[in-house]
Parts: sequence; C-alpha cells; structure tokens
Amino acid sequence: MNASPFLIFPWQRPFLPALKDYLNQLTQRHPGSALLLVPHNRPWRYLVQLYASEGYTGLLPKVMTLSNTIASWRAFDSAAPLHTANTLDRVALLYQCVRALAQDDSNLASRFARMDMALFLPWGLRLAALLEEMYGQLVEATDLTHLEDEVAAPAAALLGALGRISKAYETALLENNWTTPGLDIFALAHSDSPVPSLLEPQHDRPVVVAGFSLLTGGEDHLLKQLWQAGAQFCLHGDPALAGGEGGIHWACEEQAAWLRRWKTQALPAMQLGDAEKAHQPRYHFFAGYDCHSQLAALRRDLEPECKSDQAEADDTDSAASTAVVLTDSSLLMPVLHHLPNKDVNISMGYPLDRSPLNRLLDALLRLQANRSDEGRYYWRQVLQCLRHPYVNMLRTQDDNGQPLLLRDALRPLENLIREGTRFVDLTEVANSCRNQLPEPLSRLLEETLHVLVHAPSTASTTRGMADVLQNLCSFLLNRGGDLWKHFPLDAEAMYRLIRQTVPVLRENLLADTDFPLTTLHGMVREVLGQERVPFEAEPLTGLQVLGMLETRLLHFDRVFIVDATDDRLPGNPAQDPLLPDSLRQTLGLPDSRRRERAAAHTLYRLCAGADEVSFFWQEGISRSALFDGKKSRSRFVEQLLWQEEQRRGALLTPGEPPLETAVCEVQAAASETKILTRGVELNTALTHLLRKPLSATRLDVYLQCPLRFAWQYLCGLRPPKEINEGDDPAAVGTCIHNTLKALYEPYLHKVIRTGDISTETVRARFFEQLEAADLRRLLPADSCLMLEEAAPMRLMNFLSGQPDNIMIMALEKEISATLRLAERDYAFVGTVDRVDRRDGLLHVLDYKTGTIKKHDGSLWTDLPYFTNADALCAALTPATEADAGQLKNLENLFEELRTRLPSLQLPCYLSMAGACGMAQLGDAALVELRDEGKEHPLFGGLVDEDLNAALGFCRTALALTLLHMEYSPTFTARPDKHCQWCPYSGLCSL
Repeated sequence: MNASPFLIFPWQRPFLPALKDYLNQLTQRHPGSALLLVPHNRPWRYLVQLYASEGYTGLLPKVMTLSNTIASWRAFDSAAPLHTANTLDRVALLYQCVRALAQDDSNLASRFARMDMALFLPWGLRLAALLEEMYGQLVEATDLTHLEDEVAAPAAALLGALGRISKAYETALLENNWTTPGLDIFALAHSDSPVPSLLEPQHDRPVVVAGFSLLTGGEDHLLKQLWQAGAQFCLHGDPALAGGEGGIHWACEEQAAWLRRWKTQALPAMQLGDAEKAHQPRYHFFAGYDCHSQLAALRRDLEPECKSDQAEADDTDSAASTAVVLTDSSLLMPVLHHLPNKDVNISMGYPLDRSPLNRLLDALLRLQANRSDEGRYYWRQVLQCLRHPYVNMLRTQDDNGQPLLLRDALRPLENLIREGTRFVDLTEVANSCRNQLPEPLSRLLEETLHVLVHAPSTASTTRGMADVLQNLCSFLLNRGGDLWKHFPLDAEAMYRLIRQTVPVLRENLLADTDFPLTTLHGMVREVLGQERVPFEAEPLTGLQVLGMLETRLLHFDRVFIVDATDDRLPGNPAQDPLLPDSLRQTLGLPDSRRRERAAAHTLYRLCAGADEVSFFWQEGISRSALFDGKKSRSRFVEQLLWQEEQRRGALLTPGEPPLETAVCEVQAAASETKILTRGVELNTALTHLLRKPLSATRLDVYLQCPLRFAWQYLCGLRPPKEINEGDDPAAVGTCIHNTLKALYEPYLHKVIRTGDISTETVRARFFEQLEAADLRRLLPADSCLMLEEAAPMRLMNFLSGQPDNIMIMALEKEISATLRLAERDYAFVGTVDRVDRRDGLLHVLDYKTGTIKKHDGSLWTDLPYFTNADALCAALTPATEADAGQLKNLENLFEELRTRLPSLQLPCYLSMAGACGMAQLGDAALVELRDEGKEHPLFGGLVDEDLNAALGFCRTALALTLLHMEYSPTFTARPDKHCQWCPYSGLCSL
C-alpha cells in the first residue's frame, strides 16, 4: 500500500469527536474493523463514551497503545518467548558484564574490579537507564574516552567502556531469553521482519495512528514502517501544519520536522471558520506564596462550577468539560482536600512512595537501619511505627466475640517505652506489657511486633524483604477485616505492593545475595518508587483531575493548571552523575530541550481548544534541593503573559486581572499575658499544698512564674514523658554533687587546707561517680567525652579557689524546720550541699552546675523596702481580708522582689538553719561549678547588725512570697527567657 498524507486535526476543536467521525467515514460506519494506535489508554474511555452517546451498538475499534503495539510486534518477531527483565535483573547483568570487562580494562579494574554489588548498585541503576534510553533512541553505544575532567572517575570509567558494556549486556540478555522495552524497539528496528498481520493495514481493516507529537528514534522507525505499509496518521496540532495561513506555532515544530523527515504532505482534516481560527482562550493567572494559597484560589474559582445545575453533568456535551491539571502527582491529595466537590474523576496514578502504606514501610526500614548492636531500637522510631493509623486500626476478638482494639495495648506499651532509655529492648518491654492484657490482645500484640520488628530484622536479601512485605500486607488485611472497604486507596496500594513490588524483589538474579542493610533498604525503596497506585477513571462526568501527560488528545472547556512553576513545567533536568545533560548530545541523545518541546506541545494543544485557562503557581519560595533556586513561574506562563501584554499594549499590573496575586493579611499576635483566675478548686488545692512541707524549689517556681506554679502544683498537670536524648544536666549535676561529697567526706568535721586534695584523687572520685551514674550510656558520646575532659579540670579550679583553713561541718545535710511567717506556720524541708565554718561563722554553700542568676546585692541594705514589706506582712494576718490598696502594695513588692532576688533558695536555707538551732550564721553562697568554681555570696560581706538584719529580711522575703501566693486574685504568667524550656509554654498560647 502507498503511504498516505498526514491528516491535521486543528487543535481549536476537540480531537476525539472528530477522530470518531473520521473512523466512521474510513470504515463506512463499521468502526469495529479499525485498529487505532494511540499514545496512552485514556482516549479509549472517551471513544466508548462518544459512541454510547449516539446510541451505537456495534463493535468498537480495537485500541492499542504504542507500548502494547511494540510488545506484540516483538513477540511476533521473536522465535522464543521473552521475559522482560526487571530493574534488579538488569543491574545484576551489568555488574557481571562490568566485572568481566574489568579483567582487560585497567580503568574499569581500578574502579570496579573490587567493588561489591552494594557499591555498584547506584551506578548500575543509572547505567541500565542510560542503555535503555539509547536502545529506545536507536543510538549505537560507543566508548567515550577522556571524560575524566567532565564527570566523576567511576562515571568516566563506565563511559570509557560504554560500547563494550552495551554489547556484553545485550548478549547476556539474549542468552537468558530476556528483553527490555528499549531493547524490543532496538531489535525490531534492526531486523528485516515485516509488519505482523495483527498490525498490518488491510482494505477491510484500516490502521489509524493518532495523537502523537514527539517520537523517539525507535518509535519513529517503527511508525514509519507502519505508515509505509498503509497506516493513516492523524495529528492534533496547529492548522498551519497543513499549509494554512500564517507561521507554524513553535510548539508544533517537532511535528513539522516529522513531516519533513518522512517527506510527506499534510492535509487539513476539516475547515475552520474565521471565528474558530481567531479563537483565543481567556487566560487567568494567580501567583501564590505557597501551595495552599494556590489551592484556596482554585477552590474559589471552582465553586461556581460546582453549584451549576446537576442535570448538565449528565449531558454528553458538557461532561468532563472542566479539568484540574497537576504538574506533579504529589499535589493530588492536597488538591482533593481543597476541591469544593469531592465527587470527581481522577485520571492519574498516585506514587506508591507517597502513600500511607509507604510511610509505614519507610518507618520500618528506618527502625531497622538504626538498630543497635545489641538488637535494641531507637525509641522515637518505635513509637512512629506503633502510632501509624494502619497499626492502630487492627483488632481481634475475645472469647465472647467482643472486639478488642490493638491500640488499647499500644498505649501502655508506649508508656513503658517512654519510661526507659533511648534504645529499647522491645522483647523485654512487650513482656512487661503483655502481663496486663487479655490473652487475645496479648497474642495480637506479639504478632504485631513479630511482623513489624522481629521479622524485618532477619531479612538480609531481597527475597527475605519480599517475604517481609508479603507477610505485612497479609497481616494488615487479615487483622483489619472489613475496614479496608472504607479505604480503597490504601487497599489498592497493598494490592500493588503484593502483585508488583513483591515479585520483583523475590524473582531476580540478586534475590539470594546478602546485602548490607543500607543497600538492601535502598533497593527496596528503588522498587517501591517505580510503582503507582491507579485510580478508576470512570465515569467520565464531572470535574476531571489529571496530570499533564494524561491530557494528551483530550479536550476541556475550562482548564485549571496547578503549580505552574518552571521546575515543574517543563521541569529541570535531572542531576545525573553518570551522563550530565551537557554530554547527552555527545552520544546523540536528546537533552533537556526535548522535554521542553514535548511539554510545550501538550500545554499549548490543551489551551488552544479551551475557552478558559487558569494558571496557579507559587513564587519566591526557596527550594530545599541542592543548587536549586527559588520557585518562579513557568517559562510558558511568561510567554503567555508577554502575549497578553502585547495584545493589550500595556504591562500587566500584579494584583489586577488577569494577573492576580495572593493577599495575606498579617495581624500582630495578641500580646496579652496569660492569666489563670483563682477559684474554689485552686484555693482548695493551694490550702492543701501549704499544709505539706514546702521546698525552696517550689517557691522559686512561684517566684519565676506563678502561672507555671499553678499548672504544675495546683492543677497537677504533668508534661508527657520524654526520654532525654541529648545532654542530661540533672544527671551531670548529680554526678558532680556526689563527686564533691566523696572528696570532702574524709575531711568532715576537720580543717581542710588548699592542696589537701590531689588531682589524682579528684579524677579517681569523679570517674567512680561517672560509672555509678552510668553516664557513658545515658549521654551522647561527644558530650560524655567533653565531660570526662572538662569536669576534673573545673573541679580542680574550684578546689584551688576555696578559702584556706575551713572546717567542713556538714555534707548533703537534710534539714527540716517550721517557720512562723506572717503569723502563719509553714513546714520547710531541704538538702544543704555543704556547711562550712569560716572565721567562726557558719556558711551555707549550694553547688550549681548550671547558669546562676545573680541577685541585686543592694537588696539586703534597702531598709525602706523591707520596712514596707514587714508592715504589710504584719497587717495581713490570717483573720484579715486584704483591701485593694494592700493587694496593690503586695503586687508591687512581690514584683520588685522577684526582679531583685531571682531565687529564694539561699534565704530559705539560712532561715531553716536558724530555726534548727545553728548558731552564728554568717553568709550563704551559690558555687558556679560550670566555670571557675567562683562563689557568689548572698549578702556580700555584711557583718554585725547589717548581717543580723539581712538574716531577718530572708524571712521577710519568704513571708512576702507566701502572702502573694495566698492573696493574689490570679496566677499570672511572667514571660521571660525561661519560657523557652518551660514544659507548660504551650498552654500559654491557647
């Protein structure tokens, strides 16, 4: 048969209705006799809809995609059945080929002769993809030498032997009766076999090739063979391709080059009216500041569409007239959440690696990757696995048939984990938890931990990982019961995992090869990343949600394109360390400009037939990928904006139609101080608290922030238990305290002089306490190392700075006393770190390993302040109701006190010591061990009458704080730096 001219269907009109009419004309209204070859399966559904709408009841044309056509052609041409090698099989063959060639190639040998499969895997994946593309483009692989300055050394070695690797790889595939999609094309193009009868055009069975725009080298060769055999070619593009008036649109240049390359003519399939020729869609543009601002504008624009008459949705002409086009499949879930009408048709695949199932799988892989040598698991990753919704939905039954939920067993298990250490012995913790559970629930918990934790820990091969994934899905399906009927996307993801991913991992040349854990998990993630969860693409009515590629050959009146940024449309070239984009033309492979031309034809064809097109994008958002800049609108959007400005004769102003921008109204956050008003319950709790022994710590909490005091001690709120993963200041402080106690114990009730304690003794006592506290296990390695180096040195600095000839009177002494303050009796308890006798007076010392807040030394000589405070304390007796003036005065005095005296610890200890009968009290000091061991005295050298007055003022400070606690009408927050580590700070933002 003679090759016929191409038919150009103008892109101003819908393609598929016109194609249906052409098929009817070509087959004399017997479309079932025709064979239709299209780029993808989506047009078939629309053709069925179109034939059904006109009442046709005969046979429909046979529709095949190009990939199915090539597979059928190769099966016809091959003497024996061929098996399509999966990704891991290809990598295994390439590994064998490279190792064999390395015996005679010094460059390959230096890089790959001793490289195991774990290290070769990333290079093998890229090499397999490169060879597959070269086969598809009909590019003969040749050795590329002298590229050491262009790519990394391993890549240069592989490219230097690329031709030999390709030949060895092709031979290995054929020896195993294997093939690949690219090799199918390559083999067919180099064979002399005729077009198979299934595909050969006949007078009574025409073959129509429709909707293609950009072909690979192999596709070009095979389709030309079909064309020469008599196939009819129908293109959807610019009418100027058929010799119309005006120049050809640049997005159709590839189709024009196609016509020139095949030396054929193009004829118009139909004539357009003047109005159709001049048709231009109405363009709207929206620039957002993030994804959600785009989706909010999309929802706003779609709401009128969703409120239209429902009956119109059943009309064939209006069906599927609105499309939301996503430039990236990861946008699917956010878009579905923002659509005003949830009853939509989705015609795109969702990546399996973005599904909830993959999040569970990724959590399990990370759990095993961070497993300790002792078989313990990092607690946060354990909780991440146990908190996954899939796991919490599982259930069993008791003996009476009543449901028992797994989450009721996971909660106590989580509490036990939080009470342990950073790395958890799950067997030990689970045994402790199972003793508290009913037997059926205990068995379910044991089965859960086996499937999620213990079984994956034994897998070292891809076959083992396939068994793990198979058992996981079976466990979820069996224990989930009917729940999965309500979650079809999740059920479909498990189906794809079982039917697609598991066989690839189980049946490959590397299936029984042991891999390091990191490599094995990388292989699993690579296979998972290739899978997509398909959506049922029927019915074709209502709002359509599609990807850019799925829009090919389709027509919509209204088009909404989301995230039209340049990194998505057309997209940035992938960073390929094996063959950078700048070297692709060296091999004769298309570079990033080909992807741009393909994306341009898809976009402009879609826009040409639409009445209204809206673009949404975000700009000014920094990218996280290395070397990527901020997001910017697509270059295609820039061209459309420029064309609109040319038509208007003026620049478009952002914020005015048709170029809208997101408006974000930012209001200053309310700076109101959080207040908790006292009530009967709080007063009762406070009364009960004051009847118990008080500590200086509780008074300091109140002094620092009364609201935190109320949350913590009156409301009984407890922050969630968290395992300390970083430095543990409390444990370090205890270790230092115990070290100093051990150093001074031999000198208790003795005079000690500077130099009595040697450096060797300091180090010995410190490391004894370090081992006793098990800090090497509790602290991060770097922190423990710094502690071991710094602590002995700082302890020696402290000892060298101590006064000479002091007598140690008490160490870690627990004291308790009842103090009468403001005509009220309060019990106090506390532990004094050290009591010295210096110059005939007792000095109280308190060690601090943290930061010390210095007090105002002039406070203790401020007689007017304490005279006022004493008078107020005397006036507010238990039988007295405070008036407004007294409350105001109390508030002012308390606020000044907390500003000038950040801690009541030393005043409390001195007051308790005096009440216990310790005579001749001198001073008290905080010892700053974190630096040079300097003492910060409370009174700063006061003597005689001034000293005695200051000791009395300590009781006044305590009384003033307790009176404020009793009389203040509210517990008011005191925002400061301490809010950064306050466990209750979240409550202040509510």
